[in-house]
Amino acid sequence: MAQPTIITAQSTAYAADSDASSTSRTYSDVAIPANANTVIMFVIMDIDESGRTWNTLTYGNAAAVKSFQVSVSGGEPRATEAAIFDVSGAGAMTADLVATINGASTGANTRLGVVCSTGFVESFFTSNDRSARSGESIAFSPNYENNLFVLCTAADDHDGGFSYTTGTSIFTSSAGGTNVGVSAASQATNAANGSKTIAYTAPTVESSDLGVLLSSQKNPFGGSGGLTSSIIK
Repeated sequence: MAQPTIITAQSTAYAADSDASSTSRTYSDVAIPANANTVIMFVIMDIDESGRTWNTLTYGNAAAVKSFQVSVSGGEPRATEAAIFDVSGAGAMTADLVATINGASTGANTRLGVVCSTGFVESFFTSNDRSARSGESIAFSPNYENNLFVLCTAADDHDGGFSYTTGTSIFTSSAGGTNVGVSAASQATNAANGSKTIAYTAPTVESSDLGVLLSSQKNPFGGSGGLTSSIIK
């Protein structure tokens, strides 16, 4: 079985239709390709999570089934929320992503990042840093021959020299100036011990990371043929 892939053409960042709205943001025409099985969407707002939080992330086509919604930030980092959608039975579609906020946020800049993949969610984690100048995330699973590591990063300044030192960049996008931005990278190469590493350098920023292992199998650790299934019949 082969590792899954990133569908780069539709993995990108989106600006809100308007950041002048009060308690929601709409990102229009978010495209999902027919060969995608999983889509990761994550948003950042230029307000600390201690001041405002994202409530819901809703994609405008019910064929995209939201498997998880995750609060990625905590306390001081800029408010960051992610949703992971199972689109394995959906086919190609384009719809709006609407993100609601728990209070007035008129004028707060935002950004949406979208990663489309042929893989399925195996596991995920989150982490935060109040003064990141470099970041490194290492992931391991016994299923390392059949998975891909994706790291989604949201930060309060993406314009001062953010770049990946390990892993393959998918996109990096900011709201302009020294402002909030989103980025994502993937890693398919295994170290000798089977682990996968993604690393980046950045200006001194508040950052929030969502790491996801995507597997070519829908349920690699269960069911018939899974890594933990019984060999005794």
